[in-house]
Amino acid sequence: MQKKQLCSSDIKKITVFVVLMFLLSILFQVNSVMAHAALVKSDPPRRATLTLPPKHIQLWFNEKIEGAYASVTIKDSQHNVVTTNSPESIVDDPKSIVLNLPQLEPGRYTVHYRVMSVDGHVIESNFDFNVKK
Repeated sequence: MQKKQLCSSDIKKITVFVVLMFLLSILFQVNSVMAHAALVKSDPPRRATLTLPPKHIQLWFNEKIEGAYASVTIKDSQHNVVTTNSPESIVDDPKSIVLNLPQLEPGRYTVHYRVMSVDGHVIESNFDFNVKK
């Protein structure tokens, strides 16, 4: 059998490969750190049917959000805004906001939220819940 010795061009190729793999691993780590905030829980939950109307809406996210830039709007089934309150940050939970509500009548409601994560990215979405008659 012939033994092949590593020449300088082989060493350069291996070095380039190792450096590229290292850079790619760093790139993927940076992307995971720069992920946007996502809603992980809400009270009331998405598509919930409640026997009693909620007194507030609370939203929890997977990372810290800028509470001062948060917006939560609640609309009834006729698309009328039911509150003009602004959501409040929770001092001991920077991943959560709460919106106090007036007394809600039975019916379907849509929660529309817009928040900015601490990395500056804005996310917005909505979900519905129902209050039984």
